[in-house]
Amino acid sequence: MSLVTVGDLKAYMDVTFTTNEERAAQMVLEGLQVELETYLRRPVEMRTFRESHVVPADYVPYSGNAPFYDYGDGDNVAIVETDMMIESYIQSLNSTPITEVDSVTVTPPGGDPTVLTEGGHYVVRKYGLEFFSGVAANSKIDVVYTGGLDGTDIAYFKVLILRAATRETQNMHDDVVGVKDLETRNVAPLETGFTESEKSMLSRWRRRRV
Repeated sequence: MSLVTVGDLKAYMDVTFTTNEERAAQMVLEGLQVELETYLRRPVEMRTFRESHVVPADYVPYSGNAPFYDYGDGDNVAIVETDMMIESYIQSLNSTPITEVDSVTVTPPGGDPTVLTEGGHYVVRKYGLEFFSGVAANSKIDVVYTGGLDGTDIAYFKVLILRAATRETQNMHDDVVGVKDLETRNVAPLETGFTESEKSMLSRWRRRRV
């Protein structure tokens, strides 16, 4: 599904398209959305994703007790041991931010898969999962989740695609007319994609590489 439809483009340009022009416009819109998602390094529509990750071989879960300082009445300080886990394993996911996690399954080396529970084994963060138990070195983590930017609520994405699509379709139309007339027409060079100034406005949504 495209974030911007052909109907949106026709309304924005205030034009009508032939059947072939509609097909071409659809390809332009789909291509621009792919270009946008590639630049942002994340989808601009929330979708369901399935991902598999492997816990690093050098990961060692912490299972000891953490010191807790009990100040009591303020005169004496006692150090007591609690059963708190002070280290966790963070697994980043590719299509963030995460809105919902459907399932998390962990398969240890040579073992059977186990379905982990949210709250009991892990918590969901905006950009990944934080495991407190249930994972070990070389374990395989399978995650099914919903993620991605909610592009329908980010008006700038739609406007950006509409602007770029208008440039492309107008240039393509002028170029085709020139070919049909067998004459050189005084049109601007074909401009495709987003301009650098448009991209600079997207920096706040662009995913940083780790």
